[in-house]
Amino acid sequence: MTLKNKINLLLATFLLLGVFLLMFLIRPVYKDIQEGSRELISKKQELVSLENKIKNIEEFRKNYREIKENLEKAKTLFIKPEAPVDFISFLEESSQDTQITIDISPSSARKEKGDIWPSMAFQIRSVCSFPRCFRFLEKLELSPYLIKIRNLNITRLTEQELMSKGFEGFSLGATKINLSLKVFAK
Repeated sequence: MTLKNKINLLLATFLLLGVFLLMFLIRPVYKDIQEGSRELISKKQELVSLENKIKNIEEFRKNYREIKENLEKAKTLFIKPEAPVDFISFLEESSQDTQITIDISPSSARKEKGDIWPSMAFQIRSVCSFPRCFRFLEKLELSPYLIKIRNLNITRLTEQELMSKGFEGFSLGATKINLSLKVFAK
């Protein structure tokens, strides 16, 4: 064998050894490094997510006292459908405060399509002066209950109505109100 052949054989052997080293030693180490990097990135993302959750929980704890007060108020927005006594008492007190007499007709509770909560309907009728009627409506608007006015009909009493039974004592400026309410229940 000549020196040139020996050098070529040695170069080929080193080249094959280099390829084997690359294939069996360096490549697996490189893959392990890549896998470790992905895992590290994943763990960092989890850590950031957990830190955000911890921060949100701490903020919630700080704000809970304020939120708790509002939650207590929110509980009073709804009436009890099995016994709406508190709401009816509120209506009667409001009518007494505004010096009007009302006739209240409640209906049973039901959940209508598109509503989040069940509700009760109330029909309220009265005859009074317009300013008193307006004050009564204002009290309803400022009530602690979740109310939706479905229909409001206010008409002035006619001379014929004033002469009929039940409207004695009212003047020509008196108004007749017919109010339909939807009050949300628990």
